Amino acid sequence: MNENQFKSVSTYQQYLPAILQEDTVLGQFLLAFEAILSGEDTISNQAQIITKDTQKPPGLEEIIDNIHLYFNPQQTPEEFLPWLAGWVALSLRNDWQVEVKRAFIQKIVGLYRLRGTKAGLIEILSIYLKNSGFGEKVEVFDQFTNFPHYFQVQLTLNDRNPEKYWRQAKIAQAIIDQQKPAQTFYSLKILVPTMQLTKQSQVAYPFKLFESTQNQTFAIELKITPNQIDSAQIDQLAKQLVVQLQGNSKLITFSAPQTIIDNQSFSVKYQLNYQHFRENLEGFNVKLSNRTDQVFTGNLAIKLYFYINEIEHTNTVLEQSINLSPILKICRINSAKEIIEGNTIFSQVSQPQISGMKITEYLWTPPYKFQTFAAPRQQELQPEVTAIIEKIELEAIVEITEPNPVTTDILNKITVRFKDDISEFHLFTPETSVANNQITIKRTINYQHFLQALDKLVVTIQNLNNIDIVGKVTVQVALNINQSLSTHTLVEKTFNLASVPMNDILRICRRNEQGEIIKEPNNTILGTTTQSLN
Repeated sequence: MNENQFKSVSTYQQYLPAILQEDTVLGQFLLAFEAILSGEDTISNQAQIITKDTQKPPGLEEIIDNIHLYFNPQQTPEEFLPWLAGWVALSLRNDWQVEVKRAFIQKIVGLYRLRGTKAGLIEILSIYLKNSGFGEKVEVFDQFTNFPHYFQVQLTLNDRNPEKYWRQAKIAQAIIDQQKPAQTFYSLKILVPTMQLTKQSQVAYPFKLFESTQNQTFAIELKITPNQIDSAQIDQLAKQLVVQLQGNSKLITFSAPQTIIDNQSFSVKYQLNYQHFRENLEGFNVKLSNRTDQVFTGNLAIKLYFYINEIEHTNTVLEQSINLSPILKICRINSAKEIIEGNTIFSQVSQPQISGMKITEYLWTPPYKFQTFAAPRQQELQPEVTAIIEKIELEAIVEITEPNPVTTDILNKITVRFKDDISEFHLFTPETSVANNQITIKRTINYQHFLQALDKLVVTIQNLNNIDIVGKVTVQVALNINQSLSTHTLVEKTFNLASVPMNDILRICRRNEQGEIIKEPNNTILGTTTQSLN
């Protein structure tokens, strides 16, 4: 055999017995095995995924050393994805894009513990939309009082292509059907950028319900009105008729209360904060002590003060007639060592067992109990936050004064909505009624819903008529205080809305390559910007 014909032998030959290491033919024969197992290059390649297009693929040993790369869903070849999905008990849909498949394989294990929950459904739909290039805005609404097992899923897509729309809708439905609890039912609502108001005629009036929890302040005023008394004696009465306010669940240490005296009555006003109400969800109580020298008859009135939309509001939570006997009497001991009671005076000694003073009745009256806000059944909303109010009812009344007469068609083209800074209009879509020249919208908000939007609410009125609109809007809030519905006015404004020509109301728009919104010239329509799948 010509020496130039075979210039090298396999490195594997050195591991053979000594007699075989001198056989050149055997060394050349082993080169084929070495190329398969160890590769042709003596220097290890950089760790990589091997595909059909890889130049000078490494040997099996190096491929096995780098097998961990095939377990990474972001790096493994597309044909390996179904195999890798089987490792995490995931079935891949054929209509999913490759990026979606990789994202699901990577995150599905962590989502299994959230399966069947609202958070899990939002997360898995967000993963799908984001990796499909349709954004990641997913919202789930499940607070429907009359439908305990119903929820609504809302997706916002950034592409209004009909083909893509329906494809994404079907895939989203399949995901929801797989993830939702068996006993529930739902509707899927998909928002797409179909139309835009090219000329707007609207007004917006911001208002707030309450301050943030740490800034909320309250006051409870205890007013005593005697049936008969000389106005000159009111000042002395305020000192001798002692009033005490306490919580039904937890004692409160108050700073010095404010005493208010007029010619007919006196009041004691206590300042409270959110924490006081949080710790006394069962309400408060008042005790009285008559330390005068005679029976006292009169009236007790208890008022609650609180702030809504930075305006102080008040509610009378209790009115009670009172008849208080004095608690201190002069007494002496006769020869038989019996205690003889005499006239009542305002004084006290430290040894009531001898001649002097004796407490003849309880020092305090039985408590007059009352409640304030109606607390929700489930108190704890999140760590260190407790709801003190069950719910509130918002109502906006829009009264149209011009034009005259006001027709139903005009009212139907005026929209009234509540809005906040953390959601879209559809979240506050209210119950609406139209009658005569009025539009009334109502919205019941649970405490956990408005906790983050106490000071960020807006009422908006929008005109879609081609005539000017003049009117007045009134926003009211109703809440239960001491088991009675209490209504308070937050906003009262007049407005004037300019007309909107029909060709400027709604117009289909598109974006050009520079991202600019282009308004189509002659395709104005009046309709909805959403589509729903039931």
